[in-house]
Amino acid sequence: MKKKNNRLMVIGSTWEQIPLIKKAKEMGCYVLGTDIDDNAEGFEYVDEKIVVSPRDLHGLLKIAKKFKPDGVTADECDYSHFAAVYISERLGLNNDGLEAAQNTGNKYIMRSQALEGRIVQPRFFSCNTYRQVCDAADSIGWPVIVKPHDNRGAYGVNIASNLDELKFAFQEAVMHSHSRLTIVESCINGTHITVDGCFDQNGKHYNLAIASKKTIPGKKPIICEVVYPADISEYSKKNILEANQNVVKALKIKSGLTHSEYILDNQNRCFLVETANRGGGVWTSAIIVPILSGVNNSELLKKNALNKNYKFRPKFWNGVVSLKFFIFKPGKIKKITGIDKAKKIRGVEGIKINIRDGEKIIKPTGGGERHGFIIIKAKNKADLEIIFKKANKAIKINYA
Repeated sequence: MKKKNNRLMVIGSTWEQIPLIKKAKEMGCYVLGTDIDDNAEGFEYVDEKIVVSPRDLHGLLKIAKKFKPDGVTADECDYSHFAAVYISERLGLNNDGLEAAQNTGNKYIMRSQALEGRIVQPRFFSCNTYRQVCDAADSIGWPVIVKPHDNRGAYGVNIASNLDELKFAFQEAVMHSHSRLTIVESCINGTHITVDGCFDQNGKHYNLAIASKKTIPGKKPIICEVVYPADISEYSKKNILEANQNVVKALKIKSGLTHSEYILDNQNRCFLVETANRGGGVWTSAIIVPILSGVNNSELLKKNALNKNYKFRPKFWNGVVSLKFFIFKPGKIKKITGIDKAKKIRGVEGIKINIRDGEKIIKPTGGGERHGFIIIKAKNKADLEIIFKKANKAIKINYA
């Protein structure tokens, strides 16, 4: 008798989740992919597709009850991960835990939970009116950061240094906050750090990768490069990795992947920015972490969803990886060439260009408007720069 394929439901079929979908197919799963966009790039690789928002829990539950999955999973997206946990919980399937999803899916809940765990973090206030935002800024002192309670990435996040900027920041945060609530935080200057990790199926958490970021300053600082390992002292790395274990425990995360962000100030203090119970976006989880640690996150997520054993022992790679973001000259695009050529350069592990022929390139005002990125693996930083220059030279934009 032919062995029955496991039925896997993947919430979110964007380009970020293509590696997860491909791994599930490679491992013999029958995959139903969902996404809010009928043209989602991941739909090309699934067996069935349904257009539905990852925030439509009622609609997703109806779909899941009809599909009867053996597991539900997602990666690199807060909305999709929460939906996967919720649907799995309702169907009695294995999942990362609803409490952890709640603790990490809302920035105010996360901050409050971390406060109980005595985690070092910026001063913060939850606000639902502009008056409350003004009072919070007055208490904290300028500048402040205003952000939504519940949104992914840096959408609706702004730095304000005066009342005019504060009003704009409040309006932006409310617009991007699904709860319409905002958080006002003290602005910590320093080096931005990320730590990615995972749990084994005995409940042990491993720190798998630590990186430092380079940013373009402004009211909405834009990350232009992420470098692994972090370009900080070994002493600071040790302290941050220890802090990350405490954060994961305080937020009651017990399964799956973790992606945490910190700021290391000029006094070597490590401040928590946020933590998520999912892998890092922009293929951090799918490509970068496996290179650095030997742990295949896509396989781990798939087996977790199906409640199957996934044994691993991290094997750390003694090299460097860079996630660089493309920011091209503004103008009307006539034609882009050389992308396939750049992909074939040794050391290039992934490329995604977010602009197309005929479109107009504009200067990014936030992370979501960057023009693309490249993931490079090399033995040292000098080789990273050589590979990046080759790839950048290969990609040519002809302007109209």
